[in-house]
Amino acid sequence: MNTITIIVTVLTLWLVMGLGFLSKYADMRRQGRTALESWKTNEGRLFIASLAISILALLIKTVTG
Repeated sequence: MNTITIIVTVLTLWLVMGLGFLSKYADMRRQGRTALESWKTNEGRLFIASLAISILALLIKTVTG
């Protein structure tokens, strides 16, 4: 894959995961729960994982060429 394709894929992944987390976050805040509790849900963990794995993949691609 070329660089542009990788960047578009990563941004799409972040958008989808971010919207899923935002939905869960808004729902939990409406129920009166804390923000920390929403980060501990599956959606929060998957969003964090999507950020971390994407950044790690881009760093590896940059270093190895």
